[in-house]
Amino acid sequence: MRITRIVNELLHVPLSRPRAAPSEAAAGRFNHIVVLLSHVHTDGGLTGLGFAYALQGSGRALLALAEDDLTPLLVGENALDHERLAAKVYWRLQTIGRRGLVQQAYSAMDVALWDLKGKAAGLPLYKLLGGARESAPVYGSDTAWLWMSPEEIIDASRPYLDQGMMGIKVKVGADPEADADRLTRIREALGDEVWLGVDANERYDYGTALAMGHFFEEEIGADWFEEPITCEDVAGHARLASKLEIPIAAGEMLFGLDEFRSYLERDALAVVQPDVTRLGGLTGWLKAAALAEAQHLPLSPHLLPEIGVHLACGLPSVTSVEYMPWLYPLFANPPRVEQGRLVPPSDAGLGLVLDVDTAAEYRIPF
Repeated sequence: MRITRIVNELLHVPLSRPRAAPSEAAAGRFNHIVVLLSHVHTDGGLTGLGFAYALQGSGRALLALAEDDLTPLLVGENALDHERLAAKVYWRLQTIGRRGLVQQAYSAMDVALWDLKGKAAGLPLYKLLGGARESAPVYGSDTAWLWMSPEEIIDASRPYLDQGMMGIKVKVGADPEADADRLTRIREALGDEVWLGVDANERYDYGTALAMGHFFEEEIGADWFEEPITCEDVAGHARLASKLEIPIAAGEMLFGLDEFRSYLERDALAVVQPDVTRLGGLTGWLKAAALAEAQHLPLSPHLLPEIGVHLACGLPSVTSVEYMPWLYPLFANPPRVEQGRLVPPSDAGLGLVLDVDTAAEYRIPF
């Protein structure tokens, strides 16, 4: 099954709920997500759909890499050779960048290759990956931004909880006293039985993270403490993990297997959160997952529930999906919530049908 052509397009998709306060937006924090779509066409008549995202920047560099550097390396190749193609890209473009934008741009194409694998086999991707379950636990992740009051968070989260989702994740890190107050009020309103994750997005220093970690575990009963400090401080994560009972979750900012290995070798994580777009697609993500599984650590994919649901339904070590439906407007049939769990589309591959009119509306011409 030879690749005959690849069509790439760049979209700016607006967020249904802003992640930035007006002051943050004025300072340059975007309330849209940059999406790179890759359509990989083959001589067998099948087309694979892949996508990657970026949260800041215009995305022009992603598109340029996809068009100028990656597409020429893949056209004419066998679409089923995902390992060989990932290695080819890595070695050919190593001087441009072993990490960062190269891997992010290639992840869209790698996802498309896995979409093609499922279509060629006539199987949904989660069946191809192992078929561990038919639906997956899911938590809401877009209802508790830093700019929102506890009342706004509770109101926004109720529809998710009413559907039976396991719980929500709350952003912290602006001010420790304010964080303590808002978490206390949210926990009191939601009750102890609702799963509650806390995500600092690297905003605390070590001392603050240690103090807040004790508060989250002792006073709030939070279920995990995500990205408490900068991702570059592996030793700090290890010290926090040794001093706190609350599970430390991280991994979304890690770009290579060696970075994951450095965390895992120091027992610095209890929940591993690889991001498909930062590991060159599913091919790299599955290798990071294997490292975590070897240490009996649970995984929870970062963002992209359209892919995460297949990972969680395919692999037993993936224990939850992050429900951040930023890309849902692009698809006619995104994964749906049934009885509180996320269910993947039943069609082959990713099973996603692109809404071409919506994609055209958000396309950025160059």
